[in-house]
Amino acid sequence: MRSLPRLMVPVLLAALALLASAQPQPSSPFPTIQACPGAFPTDLNNTANCTYKPKQRALDFATGSATDQAVLGAVVFGLGAQVIQSPTEWKRTWYGYGMRVGSRYSQAVGKGAATYLVGQILNDDPRFLAYRDDPRVLMRRQAAVCALESKANLRPAASCPTNVPVKSLDELQHDGWRRFGHAWFDVITVRHSRSDGNGMRIPAFSRFAGEIGGAYAGYPWYPGAENSALQVGERAAGAFGTAALSSFYTEYKPEIGNLLGALFRRGRQSKSSAGGNP
Repeated sequence: MRSLPRLMVPVLLAALALLASAQPQPSSPFPTIQACPGAFPTDLNNTANCTYKPKQRALDFATGSATDQAVLGAVVFGLGAQVIQSPTEWKRTWYGYGMRVGSRYSQAVGKGAATYLVGQILNDDPRFLAYRDDPRVLMRRQAAVCALESKANLRPAASCPTNVPVKSLDELQHDGWRRFGHAWFDVITVRHSRSDGNGMRIPAFSRFAGEIGGAYAGYPWYPGAENSALQVGERAAGAFGTAALSSFYTEYKPEIGNLLGALFRRGRQSKSSAGGNP
């Protein structure tokens, strides 16, 4: 009987140890936030793998440069060139329209193939990402929040990162010039593909190669007067301008959506008020 209390001591200690191990561990005071380029807004703040996988690179090449999007783009832009008769050597006939569509489709395939090959070699991530969703900006935003909470004694200052430059939240959210510069920076640079989406920035060699490859892919189609170095350079510059527009659209998509929504709402209101007037 005397040995029973002695046996209960290790049993109670073991039960307490099991109970302690079963308690949920406190979350990190500075959790990791990742932004995957090209993801839906609801997928930006997650811990998913943001690597630009070879399968996704191949799928983007197929859809954007070889199948549906490429065909649609060739048909639409070929129609526009048909209207303005560019090049002038091709008349406004079905033959001329076919040449315009074929040349633009060839350029799309050439651009996509060059972009794919160079990007695969460099293992880059060419997807555009808005300033507010950039991993570095998210880290600075977290650091600013952590600094505010530490000043309010809501968390220890030691838990805040020391290797992240701290800026005010207002400056991070309303820095128009940084957004503008980020949109341009996203055009001329790409990221190394990495699981956290925060790979090192390198010049956009794959994008540059794609624009040049696409411009020269139309060489067999265009008349001799359209195949000078100046004309090829103009075609490459035009394609690069399209990439710049895509980057700026990604950056200012909320403002563009709000503007269009306001215009359409205003139009509907004016129409209803006009209908109500005698």
